[in-house]
This record gives sequence, C-alpha cells and structure tokens, in this order.
Amino acid sequence: MAPERTKFCNLCKQDLKPRGWTTHRKACEKKAEKQRQNQLVAESIRREDLEAEADHFADANVSERASTPGFRVDDIRCEYHPSSGIPPEVHAFEDFKRRPTPLASIPPNKHPWAPFKSRLEFELAELALEACLNNEQTDRLIRLCNRCTSRQEKFTFRTHKDIHDRWETASHRLTGFTQDMISVPYDGTIREFDLHYRNLWEWATDLLRDPQLFLHMTFVTFVDEPYTAEAFWNVQSQLPEGAKPLAFILYADKTKLSSFGTARGYPVVARLANLPTDIRNGQGMGGGYVVGWLPIVKDEKDHAGKPSWVNFKNAVWHEVFLKILSPLASKSSTGQWFECLDSIQRWFFPSILILSADYEEQCVMSLTRGIKSLWPCPVCLVPHDDLLDALKTYPRRTSDQSQNILQVARGKQTAEERDDTLKQYGLRDVQNAFWIVALTCVHYALSWDRLHFNGGLYRDHLWAELQRLITSLGRASVAQMDHNYEAFPWWRNLKHVSQVMSISFTDSSVYEDISKMVIYAAHTIVTEDECPIGYLLLRCIRLFLEVDLYAALEVHTADTICAGRHAVQAFSTYLQQYIAKTADTSDKNWNFPKLHMSVHIFDNIEAKGATRNYNTKPNEKMHGSLKDSYQMRTNFRNVAPQILRINHWQVVAESICRNISDFDEYQSRDADNVLDEDNFVVDDLVVSNDSPHVKLGSRQAPQTFESVENTHGHDSAFTNFRIKLNEFLTNFLLAIQVPLPGGKRVQLKANDKITECRFLKVNYESLVDWRQHTDFLRCNPKFFGAPRFDCVFVQTTDKIIFGRLLFVFECTLEDTALSLALIHPFDAPTGVRIRKDKHLSIFRVRARPRAQAEFFSVRSIIRGAFLVPDGSNDYLVVDTVDTDMFLRVKALHLEAGHLVRV
Repeated sequence: MAPERTKFCNLCKQDLKPRGWTTHRKACEKKAEKQRQNQLVAESIRREDLEAEADHFADANVSERASTPGFRVDDIRCEYHPSSGIPPEVHAFEDFKRRPTPLASIPPNKHPWAPFKSRLEFELAELALEACLNNEQTDRLIRLCNRCTSRQEKFTFRTHKDIHDRWETASHRLTGFTQDMISVPYDGTIREFDLHYRNLWEWATDLLRDPQLFLHMTFVTFVDEPYTAEAFWNVQSQLPEGAKPLAFILYADKTKLSSFGTARGYPVVARLANLPTDIRNGQGMGGGYVVGWLPIVKDEKDHAGKPSWVNFKNAVWHEVFLKILSPLASKSSTGQWFECLDSIQRWFFPSILILSADYEEQCVMSLTRGIKSLWPCPVCLVPHDDLLDALKTYPRRTSDQSQNILQVARGKQTAEERDDTLKQYGLRDVQNAFWIVALTCVHYALSWDRLHFNGGLYRDHLWAELQRLITSLGRASVAQMDHNYEAFPWWRNLKHVSQVMSISFTDSSVYEDISKMVIYAAHTIVTEDECPIGYLLLRCIRLFLEVDLYAALEVHTADTICAGRHAVQAFSTYLQQYIAKTADTSDKNWNFPKLHMSVHIFDNIEAKGATRNYNTKPNEKMHGSLKDSYQMRTNFRNVAPQILRINHWQVVAESICRNISDFDEYQSRDADNVLDEDNFVVDDLVVSNDSPHVKLGSRQAPQTFESVENTHGHDSAFTNFRIKLNEFLTNFLLAIQVPLPGGKRVQLKANDKITECRFLKVNYESLVDWRQHTDFLRCNPKFFGAPRFDCVFVQTTDKIIFGRLLFVFECTLEDTALSLALIHPFDAPTGVRIRKDKHLSIFRVRARPRAQAEFFSVRSIIRGAFLVPDGSNDYLVVDTVDTDMFLRVKALHLEAGHLVRV
C-alpha cells in the first residue's frame, strides 16, 4: 500500500491529511491574524508604559536613578509591604511565576495513602465513601474483595459493560417489559403514547413456577386473606367444576420522581391474591411487581378543563390498560390449563379481585366523574349531598349497570343528550378496560384505602380542626401541647414528634403517629369545661381512632366486624353533632368522598379480607426504588426504559439470590452447626433459662449485692434489696416446685454477685392473629444519653397488672440460673372512674409507693406496654400504638366493668 500523502501547515507546524486541508488552512489563517492584531495592541500598550516610566525616572534624583537596575521590555517589578523586609524584585516576563517553585530537596511522602495500609485500601474506602455505601454494603464489598484475592472463584469482569451484558443475559429468566404504542383520537387528530408493560399471564406463571412460592398458594371462618373472604368464594362459585381462580391485585398511581423537578412516573403494580399477605406485601419474590408504566397526558392550555379533554385523558388511560389486561381477557372466559410444580394440571381462571388506589385514581378506574358529580362515590350511588351520613346505605354500582348506561347514552341522537344521560349516574363516555376481563366488577374490586383515609380525614380535617381550637386557647395551650408530645416516653416504631403544633405538612406516617398519641396529649388542655366544642372534637377523634384500629386488624371475626361497624356509626353520629355546632365558626367542608368511604370499610373486609390486602401503603413504598433509579441510574431523558431495565434487573437479582440461598441451604443441610433463626444478637442476647419467651441482653459486669444497694441507695425501691430477694426466691422456688438449696430458705450474701441486663426481647402471642410478635424493651439508666425504663404487662397469680421495669438481672443459685426483674407495680386502686376517662375510653392505672416494688420472674412479663404519666402517680395506657394493645386493653375494660359510652 502506498504511503498516505500529507500537507505541511507552516502556521501551526503540523502534517495534515489532504482531506479537510482547506477548512484547516482557513482556520489557521484566521487564528494567525487574530494573534497578529493582539500583538499590535500589546506593543502599543508597552510603548505607552515605557514613555510614562521614562518621564517618572526623569523627575527622580540622580542617586536613586543610579541605584535602580535597568529594565527590559516586559520585565515585572514586585514590591512587597515594608513590614515584610523584602526588597523590590525585578523578574523577566518569561521567568515570572505567581506560584512558588517547589523545593526539589524535599522528597515526596513514600506512603501518601497513610493511615490506610495500602493504596488499594484507600481507594476501596474512597469508593465506599463516594458511593454512600452503608455499613452493611461496605462489609459486603470488603468480603467480595477478600473472595477475589483468595482466587477460589473466577472473576472475569473488566468494565461496567461486562456487568451490563451479564444482566441482559440473565433478564430472560423472568418475564420482562414490552414497549408498545397506543393511539387515541382527539379533536380530529390521532395522539400517540408509549406504553411499557409485562405480560400479566406470563408474570403470574413465573410465580406459579417458583418452588418456594407455590407451596404457599391457595386455590380453594376467619376473615384475613382474600382467599378466605366472600369475593374469592363468589368467583370460585361461578367457575366450572375443577377450575381454580387466579386472582390479581392491581395498583396504579402517579408519583414524583424528583423532589425538586417536574419529572413524574406512573407505575402499575401487580400482586397475586393467592399468596399469603406476609409474602404478597413483602419485598422480593412473590411481593409487588411493577408490571406497567403508563403515559402521563400533559395538559394543554387550549384544551385544559374542557369535558372532552378530561374524557380524552381517561380514554388514554383505559386504552393503555386494555393493552395490559389483554393477556387475561380470553383466559378469564375459557380458562387456561397450566402444569404446576406438583405435576398437576390445573385449570386457572384469572380475574381482577382487588384494585388498590386512592380516591382520585379510583374515579379514573371506574370512569366516574369525581367529587363534583351528582354521584361521586365510585362504589355506590350515594347522592353528593349525603356523603357525610354514614348511617345510610345506597345501591351498589356494578359493571353490568355501567355498561348498559353507556350503551343507552351512545344511542342518543346528540352529544348533549348523551352527556345528560351519563351525568345522571356520574359516568363518562369512555369504554372501561376492565370490562374485557370476565369474573371482574370494577366497582366491586375498588377498595377502601386506609392510608388515604387517614390522610384525608385525620390530617386535613380532624387534626387541622384540633390545631385551630388549641391555638384559639392561647399560646400557653399551644406550648403545653408541644411539651406533652415531647415528654412522651420513647416506644419502638413510634416517632417522637416535637413542635407538633407547627406541623402543617409532613409524611403520612408521621400523622399516623401523631394520631396515636393525640388523646393523651390533649385531654388536659381541651377540657369539657373550658372548651366544650374542642372536647366534642376530641371524642370524635377517639372514635375515629377506634374505627381505624378495627380496620387495621390483621384477622377479623364476626365480633370484630360488628364492633367496627358500630364504631363507624358512633363516629358518624358524633361528627355530625360537631359539624352542626361549628357550622357558623368553621369553614371546613366535611361533605367529601373519603369520609363517605368509611361506610364501605367492613363490607370490603367481609368481601376481600383485612384492609392490609388492599392498602396502598406497600405499593407507594415501591416508589422509593423507582425514584432512586431515576436519580442515580438515568440520564434524565426518556427515563421509562432505563428505570424499568433496572427494576427488572433487581427482580432477576432477587430470584438468583434465592436460588443461591437454596443451594447454600442444601449444601449445609447436614452441617452440625446450624444457626437458630431467632439467634440474632443484640449486644449479648441470651435466652432466659426459666423463660423461653424472653431473651436478655446488654449484660453488664457482675456486681455484688452490696454494690447494687450502694449504687441505688437513694432509691427506696432498692431498700433491703438482698433481703427482699431472699424472701421472693424462697417463695418462688416453692411455687414452681424446685427444691430449695440445701433444703433451707435462700440466704444470699452481700458479696454474692448478680449480672444486670439492660435489654429484653419479649416474644408474645398476638390476640389479633395468634402469631408470635416481639417487643424490644429497655431497662437502662442511660440509653442514648437519657434514662429509659419501659413498662410491661405482668401476669400475677390472679390478674394482669401494669408495672415499670426498674432492674433486670440474672441470679445463680447453685447450678440454676434465674432471670428476674424488679418491677414497680401500677395496681393501686384508682377510685371512681372519672367522666373524661369514660368519654375518651381511657384506661387509668395508679402506681403504688415506689418502696413497694416487687420481684418477678421474667416469665411473668407478657409484653411491653406504653404508658404516659398523668399527674404524680397516675398513668394512662396508650392502647392505640398497635392492634394487639388495643384488644388487650379492651379486654381489661370489660374485666373492670367499664362501659364505653359512645
């Protein structure tokens, strides 16, 4: 091959290829001309400076002129402050540097990565810092590096592209996303929108093929799971003999992808109702899956607000959902045979059992006209003006009815007549996508949403009204309310809120925690005498909390459903009284659909199981990972494919992780040292020898009885600590039929030692679902800088009492280790029950004198209790912290003969 010809540019001194020579030459000439012009300007400035300097030196005295060195053109003279003692210096232009010359005589640091032991360790730590890895992720990274250095496994990755390609290969293990386009006409034009979705049937078969999930699936009374409730039963009753329902739960809602930007996403999440809730609402395989990404129709100023434009946006939504639901359409009518992992062929009929959404989204799903229509409820035909009344029931909407009404409306001659017909039922002139799926009624599938019920009713109405009324009582009342919240004891999974009266907008979970404590913070401020209207509102809030707690129960019986319906009616009655009495002083609008939806709470529970089956909370929780993918893994343009690719990789990664876990378990099945699944460590957690449901941790150094009594000498509860313990142990050992040491009464000595434990893990059986739950309790004089001594339910020989943990310890008698607790009992008589306690369903207890503290075996502790002080000796049991606490305190009310007057 002949050598390639080049041309030499004498301006930039480079050899160039002939191609592009003309363009390059013109650019070089232009640059040279610009440099020449700059040089001329610079020479002119220098000449002016030299002439001015010559005039200056001509005026100076001769001796100074003689001592001044000669200058050349472009020399730079540096003059220093007189206090520096440095004489003026003259530098040639080409030698002048603003920065100091490095001292070559100082050798560089031979270990610049110190105190890290190597450059590799520093760069690894820097990467963890830059990527904001948490402790667990950093530990995983270090373990991976150690595995790489051991060379026992192959590591072939070289760049990020290798990882990307491997994920793409693995993506075919599970049903991925398909991109499609839908077209919807509007105003004489065809509008096109992108859609991303998974095939719902293929996604469901992925779960049916999973060996760990299949064991938990139910294809077939306590009401908890969807497959134990009426709707599942009704679907099963409509199927041919031998057929099995495959029930889907769908969720859709828009979300902001950025806190500060305008980017939004519209995910669709699917769950399989045949799986139990702890799997279905959990994370990982069997939990929620993003199965679609809907287009968001941007408002156009020319059309925004027009009824036709609103109908168009709804038509786009249902056209997109038609594409998502299409894989189920024919199968829902004829069924689909599928061979399951047990090698049995099953005849499945898919249906949409539950639609989980907030009110606005429910209106889109059902194609109702929303809050301003004549019939705003998407579930029933309640008139707009009767939304407040929860004592009445109205006819339910059905899909068949809506189809017939739309058919009649479209038979009208004019658009105005068609719209008038649909208005009479609050419907839109759009074909509903859910009608293509047999065994599905969209209005029946829509469900009451606890998350937005609390947000819309409590946050925006009840709490806002209470804030207004307390503010009207003056600054002292506002300050007292803030103080009461800040003074509450700490409790696990309950946010400790400060400045609560200043909160106007925050996360819904914060408002939920505020509501749990509001009665106990406000009852001394909003009293019946000083603020009767506020007191009535407080009674309304108490009834609202009871409705919410009954609705939150994980398992229902006929009794709890009946009690819940009664609570709804009582709440509605008292709220109407409050609204009537504040009609002239408050501008709050109480006639809104989210309040009315409480009428359907227990109908939904009977039909579809506990409310956690259709709560939007676990679905909205999934928005977090989508937002993270948007922020960290996209280029902020055409983000849907990028976000969904990462989402699919995460699903595939979870599947592979579970396969690896199964493999490891199989490999170690015969190993001798199999860890107990409960054997996680909090400090030095150990199982109590005499109480398998309690584990003790945070053990301190052993100390003598003399030391304990001296340390707590100021506390009357510890007076004669050793003597009282001897008496207790003697009686306790006799009661549990354990021989006394040496056949004599217990006589511990002052120099005998015990071990203090400042942490308790208490396992208890919940009264709600009869499963094991756990409380983490503290008995610590300095927990995160403050004393924390939790309260507990204690089982005595004849009844259940409350008490505060004062000292938890282990004591050894011969070869027997006993776990004991010194508890301050709260079982003193409280006298006649006061009126306020009756109205607000408060369970009040009273402390005995502290000197009457008693010893108990930790086996007597049932679970933790959340108590707040009310005066010097009285305490109020907060029964709103969880559903088990609510039922336990209800039982104590009945045992004490308390009547809750509602």
